[in-house]
Amino acid sequence: MGELTCTPFSRVVESIAEVYKHRDATEALQLFFNHVRFEELLCVLAQQNVPGKTSLDPKRAVERSIAYVEGHYQEPLTVEQLAEEAHVARWRYTQLFKEMTGQLPLDYIHQLRMNQAKQILLMTGDRINEIAQNVGFNSEYYFNRRFKQSVGLAPGKYRNIHRDDLRVVSLYMEDYLLALGIRPVVQWAHTYWGQQDYLGLHDVPTYDVLTDDVQLLSSRAPDVIMLRECTGWKENAYAKCARIAFTCVIRQFGPEWRKTLRTLGDRLGRSELAERSIEQYEQKVRAAKNVMGSLKGQKVAFLRIAADQILVEKNYTSQVLFQDLEMEPALLVRKQFAKQVREGVSWEELSTLDADHIFFAFDKWHQGKPGAEQLQLNHPVWQALRAVQSKRAYQVDFMTWMNHGVIANGKKVDDVLKVLA
Repeated sequence: MGELTCTPFSRVVESIAEVYKHRDATEALQLFFNHVRFEELLCVLAQQNVPGKTSLDPKRAVERSIAYVEGHYQEPLTVEQLAEEAHVARWRYTQLFKEMTGQLPLDYIHQLRMNQAKQILLMTGDRINEIAQNVGFNSEYYFNRRFKQSVGLAPGKYRNIHRDDLRVVSLYMEDYLLALGIRPVVQWAHTYWGQQDYLGLHDVPTYDVLTDDVQLLSSRAPDVIMLRECTGWKENAYAKCARIAFTCVIRQFGPEWRKTLRTLGDRLGRSELAERSIEQYEQKVRAAKNVMGSLKGQKVAFLRIAADQILVEKNYTSQVLFQDLEMEPALLVRKQFAKQVREGVSWEELSTLDADHIFFAFDKWHQGKPGAEQLQLNHPVWQALRAVQSKRAYQVDFMTWMNHGVIANGKKVDDVLKVLA
């Protein structure tokens, strides 16, 4: 073959030195290792001296280099070394590598290592230091640090969270958990509103967010506690929960429930289930719109009725009614939506409600007597509303409609179809 290409030459020297160091070995396993080292050296030389390889164009050379990285990411790799072996200038190598993968070389290698580490964590019981070495880290400490930077959790916590029998407490977000195939070990409840009966968690213990102490959660032996950013909890709730189990804070995106579901799906390793739930909801919406085509132009409102006020509700309902189902809001609804503050409407304002259809739910959290909220329907203004007189005012379940979850939103679509189609 003539003179061989040996780049980087230091790598060849190191291989030869390793073989030479163990030249006098007699133990069978050490002899075998030495034989493997020698064959690895031959492979390095052969890969660099394939006939016609030096005439490869830079893109083809980087493509081969990427394939090599995917098979050898556990080894110590540098951009200089990869560029030299591809016979491409370092700056050009980095440029082409990013064009082909969307990432810089070292970021790409890091992602390969992290993905492999996550699989090993979930599929084996290997120790963390063994996994670190397996994916190319000499230091368990450094592996732990990089893994947490990349994934957001330490390796051990990641393994626990992704167990199939994971015991999760995620107050206010049980809807999302069920959509991801996880049954919570406790569910939130409210002294006045009750519990989320629509989820069918009748055998799951409740935690009253108004009266129960955080310490009660310890009796449920959770593996992980997931807190919402905006829960209204006391400031020390996180510290208390962290003493019970691994605790993380999840940002909930309000009406943008798809983002919340995807966030939880990513954290729990169930992104595919998140996407499947979203697609099933979209299919239901498309089918509903086809059925409701004849209602186009009719105006709709949703009212939240308590003993002391009536609200034109928008936070939990407008996404489904006016965005997904593309129904038309009544004029009073538009006016209330334009206001920055959340406030009730006066009877005088309510008298102008020109909705063809009214959906409403009773809010039981008030200072009046039990059932006082229902007395609002006896008011002359309510009785005079066009939708009420034509029997187009529909009571729906409060907990279902005052929730952003994908299951709740699917049931809202069902409710609309039930009364309008």
